[in-house]
Amino acid sequence: MVVPLVLLCLALVGAQDPGANDTLDGLQIKPEDTIPEYLGKYGIPVEEHGVTTEDGYILKLFRLARPGAKVVLAQHGVLCTSWHWVVNDPSLSVGIQLFDAGYDVWLSNSRGNLYSTNHTTLNPSFSKEFWNFTWADMGRFDVPANIAYVLEQTQQKDLTFAGWSQGTSQFFVAMQDPKLRDYVAEKVNLFVAIAPVTYMEHDKSLLLKTLADLRLDKVIFDLYPYKFLGSEGLDIVVQELCKLTLGAICEFGVDIVAGRSKLDSAKALTNLTAHFPAGVSVKSIVHYAQEIRSGHFREYDYGKKGNLKQYGQESPPDYDMSQIKVPTALFIGEKDDLGDVKDNERLQSDLQGNPALVYSKVYADFSHVTFFVGKEEAFQAWYPDLQALLETYNPLASTALV
Repeated sequence: MVVPLVLLCLALVGAQDPGANDTLDGLQIKPEDTIPEYLGKYGIPVEEHGVTTEDGYILKLFRLARPGAKVVLAQHGVLCTSWHWVVNDPSLSVGIQLFDAGYDVWLSNSRGNLYSTNHTTLNPSFSKEFWNFTWADMGRFDVPANIAYVLEQTQQKDLTFAGWSQGTSQFFVAMQDPKLRDYVAEKVNLFVAIAPVTYMEHDKSLLLKTLADLRLDKVIFDLYPYKFLGSEGLDIVVQELCKLTLGAICEFGVDIVAGRSKLDSAKALTNLTAHFPAGVSVKSIVHYAQEIRSGHFREYDYGKKGNLKQYGQESPPDYDMSQIKVPTALFIGEKDDLGDVKDNERLQSDLQGNPALVYSKVYADFSHVTFFVGKEEAFQAWYPDLQALLETYNPLASTALV
């Protein structure tokens, strides 16, 4: 059987450019490294925490601990872990720089990734039900669980939520959910949406667009509704995937998921791939593929009969962006294949006149990953803008350690 081999062969490694001559003063990250050990080499204290969601998923958070300080909760993107916040040189790593600035930084991990494959009753190795979720469920369950836990632990009244890629998708879901929007608006002082992914009509991600156009996402889900691209068993079966995608995907790199930029550091990308891909549910990938085909930002599509049962209507309901109340800042990459500029223009149109949209900027030559693996010039092009927003919406006390 050829199709299940997709689950083994998209290793997404080999991201570095052999001809690159950029430098990276930070330590090389290896697959066996842990976040506490790695950051400990820079003198950063790291705590590990477990959060249980309302529907029983047990999520891991890493805390770059600065008790008593203002809080930033950082959520990773699709197929990633909390590692991506620290993979660049320490002077260019967002997570490290936020901690050095004086923030209490919490790095969360979505259900189903390398660090969050635990549940109160379900076994991820054998249970289809464990993997029966998409990024929308992360928005409904993971987001509020993480916020509540972090605020309880820190005794702060609110926090900044910084999301990247899938981390933005799930938070947009949470912000407009009728059961959550008031709670989220009260507890989150600023939403930093880095490389936001909502509408995907113009998506150019080679991986997702190929799966969507050839409808391979549905084929994979019907045959194997479990985990997609975990770190285990990543044998590269190039020939089989090449046949399956009609020659569209025969070589691999981060660029097939999110694109590349001349501003991206090859060595930082190498660090990123040490813990990437880290797994997500097949159903989440199907949900993104559905968004590409439909041109909507909406709930998961179960088909007419399934939608009638699930939603009481033949088509899945759209997410209502007009309901957003949290101050929202959009950081958009000009060369982003996954969070396309045109699609983000549509998002901005939805938010037109909404005072919640407090910042939006397109960064020239930025890919989907440049914000985290960019060279010095890229970091200096965007991080000061983030600092300015934090100074306005989540300012540090004058006595904060630097």
